Amino acid sequence: MSEHHFPVIAIIGGSLGGLLAASACAPYADRVVVIEHDDLPDHPTHRRGTPQARHAHGLLMSGLGALESLLPGCAADMVAHGALCDGDMGRTGQWWIGGGMLAPTDVGERGVCASRLLLEHTVRERIRELPTVDLMDCAEVTGLTGSASRVTGVRVARRGDGPPTDISADLVIDASGRLGRTERWLADLGCAPIDHDIVSCGIRYATTHIQARTSDLDGQVYVVVAATPEKPFGAAAIRQEDGTWTITMGSYNDDPLPQDIAGIHAFTARLGVPAIDELLGRELLHPLTNFRFPESRRRMFHGPDLPTGYLPIGDAISSFNPMFGQGMSAAALEAVALRSVLQAGAADIEADYLTQANVIVDRAWSLVALADRAIPGVADARVPRSEQLRYGYSRRVQRVAHSDPDVSRTLLLVTSLVEPVDVLLAPRIVCKALGWRTHRAPRSSAGAVATAGRL
Repeated sequence: MSEHHFPVIAIIGGSLGGLLAASACAPYADRVVVIEHDDLPDHPTHRRGTPQARHAHGLLMSGLGALESLLPGCAADMVAHGALCDGDMGRTGQWWIGGGMLAPTDVGERGVCASRLLLEHTVRERIRELPTVDLMDCAEVTGLTGSASRVTGVRVARRGDGPPTDISADLVIDASGRLGRTERWLADLGCAPIDHDIVSCGIRYATTHIQARTSDLDGQVYVVVAATPEKPFGAAAIRQEDGTWTITMGSYNDDPLPQDIAGIHAFTARLGVPAIDELLGRELLHPLTNFRFPESRRRMFHGPDLPTGYLPIGDAISSFNPMFGQGMSAAALEAVALRSVLQAGAADIEADYLTQANVIVDRAWSLVALADRAIPGVADARVPRSEQLRYGYSRRVQRVAHSDPDVSRTLLLVTSLVEPVDVLLAPRIVCKALGWRTHRAPRSSAGAVATAGRL
């Protein structure tokens, strides 16, 4: 089959997911129009549509690889503007998972430490260079055109420019984010309701910045501390391109976060991570900025249930608990999947793309939802019986990873969405996680997990 080519592709939303979708679509359309409500700046700065950008952000190893596949040289562009990209991701920072720090290890991948502002600006400027892409800012999509069987375009209102007008499109990419306005628009066309999987985690964020020093943490450039059932709170500290650290504290169940120095000291004492304690003991550059994320939500999109000509991407499919840092990377991987489907000339674009996108979301969602449901107080806070053995085994893997570089490396590749979770069932990992010698390994991975659940 030959690759697809469309006269017009419309993309709803000009944040990172929409921009990456534009890069994926650009070679396969005469015109790609990205429609964004905000005024899109020509420099790294905050905008109303991304309040979360003030908090710690990071691209996982998989996300950086996808970004470079779509827009080669993006990492170098960010480094040219001060981003940090030096050394192996298993050694240039600290990963605290499962109540302890993972053993330093070599994963064979580099990362980039940069603000969300610089990342999005760098991608946006690269998109502006594409001759077939038109960034239409200060414009709001108010609906879809078409029918329950086919979407034919979008209805757009330009700010201060009269009534809405229709833009015809052969393909509409929904990168409108987690609020899901297009569900209402699809319903207006007569489409069936979309099922959801929801975990009401009640995440609260509080973020500040401090001045960085060359001696900080012996040159390490990030610290990530994941919550556990025993300590349902965490933190992230990431060196930034402007010579500061972004430090974000997070909690579950709408548990209030500290807003003053005394509260911060109490928080770091409970957290028990020396690096975070050291950094937050420094003068804050501004008062804490707060953010709330009520729930993780996955929309169960399937090709046969959707009209032809409509594809969701990024948070429009699934918005993950941001404490796991998977959202931007999942969107980048989905954009790569979109490009591969367009390039392959698939007969059923919607079904083929959603099959690939759902595999990506499955990987991330299985990690996030399982960990969230183990936190006491989270709505529906119970690990499903069918998942209890897997969860018990994963906790054992995490504990062993605190001292074993091989297990640490494998765990990082899984949590970074580079490898599927099944690699944690490799015989060598099973033996280490369960404290067995090699000759005692079970004949099947199912037997290993069953044994883990009993231990």
